[in-house]
Amino acid sequence: MLSNQHFQSTPAVNFDLLAYTIGSYHYNWHPQIELFWLLQGHVEVNVDGRRYDLKANDLILINTNCGHATFALDPECLALRLHIAPAFYTSQGLDLSHGAFHLNSVTAPQHRDYQTIRQILAQLYTGLHQSSWSAFELNAAYFQLTNLLHHDFFDTQATIAYPQPKKQSSLSRVIDNLNQHYDQPVTLESAAAISHYSTAYLSRIFKAELGINFYEYLTRCRLQHAIADLEDPNLKIADVAPKNGFQEVKSFNLMFKRHFGQTPSNYREHLSNGPRSAFKQPLTPTQTAWVQAQMTHWAQLATVDQLSACESCAYKLHFEEYQALKTKVTQLKNLLNQ
Repeated sequence: MLSNQHFQSTPAVNFDLLAYTIGSYHYNWHPQIELFWLLQGHVEVNVDGRRYDLKANDLILINTNCGHATFALDPECLALRLHIAPAFYTSQGLDLSHGAFHLNSVTAPQHRDYQTIRQILAQLYTGLHQSSWSAFELNAAYFQLTNLLHHDFFDTQATIAYPQPKKQSSLSRVIDNLNQHYDQPVTLESAAAISHYSTAYLSRIFKAELGINFYEYLTRCRLQHAIADLEDPNLKIADVAPKNGFQEVKSFNLMFKRHFGQTPSNYREHLSNGPRSAFKQPLTPTQTAWVQAQMTHWAQLATVDQLSACESCAYKLHFEEYQALKTKVTQLKNLLNQ
């Protein structure tokens, strides 16, 4: 007797795609995986304190809950970003509980998948904005992209652990309280009293559900608001620190440098180099027309050469050695500056 192999699956495809203008720093973090494509201009991207200099057509992938910010170094910088929910991968049976994505065209300028990634992003954009694609075609392109990212860029040996998606109601109360009272003396003990949990249990679920610990979340909240205050030339750095919950300017400088790779004074020097729009401004009609033309061009490109960058070529091996040496030199400089 013949035995049929039956398979049934419901693909829950839900993604967020946005083209926008980049301005000054806006520090943020979120549970979604972010794929960032710089379409035009010159931008500094900061991810967990590491700064990357992106030029047009550079790609970078930001893991869930990693603190990040972008800063325009040219007058007009345009970007496209895609948000991918980690739950999409887990719903398809893939385990993200341990590991992290590593995709960065600044640190690894050549990869056989880069042009394909840009092409699929462009196809998703044109398919959504021109209503030229069916839901089936959008789903197929999205599955192709997410499969490529997981297959070629997910490192199971990395130390980043993806958080659990569900938040407990008591934890939500703590988060709301931190968002509102970040400028006040807040401790794990005071937060535990709000949640009616022990400090040990609150600390554990904070890390499990958000991927970062309690004090890291509080520090990020304070820095998020401090960045906005630094844009006010009438506020001294000595005033910005206590205004945002930092008891000493020294601790403010330390946390700012740890998260952004520069001091508050250095950041203000960047701001003084010229006017910038606010973070994530919508496109003007002229910019929209330019982006649509670029996306149409990329979407209609002929099939790209999948062997454009051999994974085992001498260039790749030497470049990795160079990057490792560069990292060691940077670490040594940081130690000497402490």
